[in-house]
Amino acid sequence: MLTTVTIVQKGTEPVNTPTEDKSVYTLQTASKGRGIPIVLTGDGFTQTEIESGLYAAVMNKTYENLFTEEPFLSLRDYFNVYAVTAVSKDNRFGNGYHTAFSCQFDGGNSSGVSGDDNTVVDYISCVNGIDIENTFAVVILNFTVYAGTTFFGYTNTQTKKNTEFAISYCPTIKDLYSEIFRTVLIHEAGGHGFSKLEDEYAYEENGTIPASEITQLKKLQALGWAQNVDVTDDPKSVLWSQFLSDNRYASEDLGVYEGAMTYIKGAYRPSTESMMNNNLLGFNAPSRQSIYRRVMKYGEDKEPTYEDFVTFDLQTLPPARIRKRSTLPSTTRPFAPPVFTRKALF
Repeated sequence: MLTTVTIVQKGTEPVNTPTEDKSVYTLQTASKGRGIPIVLTGDGFTQTEIESGLYAAVMNKTYENLFTEEPFLSLRDYFNVYAVTAVSKDNRFGNGYHTAFSCQFDGGNSSGVSGDDNTVVDYISCVNGIDIENTFAVVILNFTVYAGTTFFGYTNTQTKKNTEFAISYCPTIKDLYSEIFRTVLIHEAGGHGFSKLEDEYAYEENGTIPASEITQLKKLQALGWAQNVDVTDDPKSVLWSQFLSDNRYASEDLGVYEGAMTYIKGAYRPSTESMMNNNLLGFNAPSRQSIYRRVMKYGEDKEPTYEDFVTFDLQTLPPARIRKRSTLPSTTRPFAPPVFTRKALF
């Protein structure tokens, strides 16, 4: 029998959480709009670890981290946030081990992570009345490794249309309370999973973006996704052209910078650095606009104008940070791009 528990969060204070497999507890109830669903769960947590309070600590910290960057911080009241307990037989991953979502690491030089999407859907479906098509799920792996991957592009079996559903797989990386776990989680879950933003980094070895990738990008952009990259360097026609001629954003280092979607040539990004590049300096203005649009669309059933966003944004601008290209250690090499699945959700 499934158990549903509502918990009132007060900062990061410890709370008692249900330990039974597939138990659901509420971390936050939306106080604005119709409530955009986020469902958190974990892989590789044994019954003993769950009963010790580790699982609850991981879910609570994940929830807290998701709302530490603008505009999520100022828009958090639009979200319903749930956690679902997932009991694993083992707390190790790989051949011979059994975990709730069968997560696997690609290994080698890859930072890729994958899991059993169908089982993830089964667990999040335990949330009473959940709107799966507009949910984004976050699976935290009980493992400290630098990795993370987001999957989206799931379709409704009957309508054949793309849904907003996404799954972000993210280990605790260095440790649960590390800055790198926080920023990778925001990049993967907030950037890719909820917002459907593209990566803004590039690898020299990838060369020029191929025609097939451009075609795929155009399809994503037709859905309102991937609004933070483009394949034109014309400042008058690039997707974020309004920002480039707006003096209110003159201090944000916005422009048309070559190198995005992992390709060094032919793809362009709005800023030298950002949360969608090396996880630094927060989300740039075009990305913040994309997040705001999505929250207004699914939270308020509203299509905001550019000025609607600017009015909101100027009131909630993140703290100024030094906009300097950083050289990161090799252990923080950017991840592979998100995966567009084309899988049926139902």
